[in-house]
Amino acid sequence: MSFILTTDTSCDEFKNVLDSLNIPWIPLTFTINGETFDDNFTDDAEYQAFYAKLEGGAMPTTSQITPLSHEEFFKKVLTEQKSDTIIHLSLSGGLSDTANAAKKGAADCMTRNPKAKIYCVDTQLATQGHNILLYEALKMRDKGLSAKEAYEKIEKLKARVHAWFMVDSLYHLKRGGRVSGVSAAIGTILNIKPVLIVNHEGKLKVVKKLKGMLKAINFFMEIIKEYSTNDTNEFYIVQANAYKNAELLKVHIEKEYPSARIKIGWLGPIIGTHCGGGMLGLVFIGRDRKEIKIKNE
Repeated sequence: MSFILTTDTSCDEFKNVLDSLNIPWIPLTFTINGETFDDNFTDDAEYQAFYAKLEGGAMPTTSQITPLSHEEFFKKVLTEQKSDTIIHLSLSGGLSDTANAAKKGAADCMTRNPKAKIYCVDTQLATQGHNILLYEALKMRDKGLSAKEAYEKIEKLKARVHAWFMVDSLYHLKRGGRVSGVSAAIGTILNIKPVLIVNHEGKLKVVKKLKGMLKAINFFMEIIKEYSTNDTNEFYIVQANAYKNAELLKVHIEKEYPSARIKIGWLGPIIGTHCGGGMLGLVFIGRDRKEIKIKNE
């Protein structure tokens, strides 16, 4: 193993799967009704229970991981693993200060351990966008690339990861200040479903407003045609307790791209807190995100 690959749990992969792949992880946290929980879910039932709480009226909050927590995490990983080199992938710095905290924690760890080398990647992504990049980094680790080679490739590749999300309800976006109360009320009445991207700065941006799920799925198919490349052969579908809609999107993709690998994954509690249940999303590696030209509607 040429380097240790680590991540925070924004990647929304089952944590027992990360363990099986020898990817140490540091949990983000969320708070519901005054009680704080680690994002350490290992099966569908835990995600379903989280969204059941949201549907029941719970209003969770999230918090970033501190530099000290990162430093302690890196120190523990270096002690337990057989390498002095880490590549760590963090939640987008455009959505949280966790990426900066990781860099500060890494710097402090390296100061105390001069043999250590820790490369911190601000993925500028979240949830399954973060996850698809993590799996690309895993391939690099297992192929034996040096940490420097892998880090440089990951930094270039992250700009090509597309992450598009259709939010089922405007309520949670209103809570987070993404839309006004009036817009949320009108949108709910008219069944308006906003589509957001994680843009090239790693920030959420509303790019389109659609009426109905079928139009959203058709829009996702148009996005694939517009922004995929000849080597696009994997699609990650993100869902927040919306598995039937995710399966419907999968059928559409399979029809157009029969040889593609398609994975359906969860939107976890960290981003789910701000988007709510029913969200459907699409992730793939294609053209540079700076090329996205869609205007706000």
